[in-house]
Amino acid sequence: MFKKSKIQIVPDQAGNKIRPSKTEGTSFVRLEQSLISLNPTTGWLKNTSLSTIVIGPTDLIAKSFQHLDTLPGQLVILESFTPSNPNDLDKDIKRGGSEDAPVCLGLSPNGEHLSIYRKVIFDPTNTLSNVLIQHTNGDEIRAFNNSEEFVPADTEVSEEPVAEEPVAEEQQ
Repeated sequence: MFKKSKIQIVPDQAGNKIRPSKTEGTSFVRLEQSLISLNPTTGWLKNTSLSTIVIGPTDLIAKSFQHLDTLPGQLVILESFTPSNPNDLDKDIKRGGSEDAPVCLGLSPNGEHLSIYRKVIFDPTNTLSNVLIQHTNGDEIRAFNNSEEFVPADTEVSEEPVAEEPVAEEQQ
């Protein structure tokens, strides 16, 4: 990370910081942090925005966040091969863009290509670091995002010419 803003508590469209959840007696706040990050491999500097929610009993959420607009600390990315919810394997799965984009895969310690799960968490202590997993299917994701057909690198390609059908001449 190069530079981080304070964490903002983002209100809904009606201006409410404390938002009710679907579960009665439970509410949440949406947190957002902007940062400028530097990719150490490429030297590319970019603006990034992270967001997460903090959920809990309505009274505790209200006591903790109602009077605040910003928070100290940071938002941290945690990636792993372990599903965050074993009953919902799509929850927190990392995709290479939109919801219909390919799932990001990584190489596990035992050599398997597994789905990557990604969560953003609030770290009020400012002591945690991002845990990121290198993608192993970057070519597939780039092809999808560029609307190209993906052909795996190990696919054999025939060099035989394709015969073209003759074009019928127009009658005048």
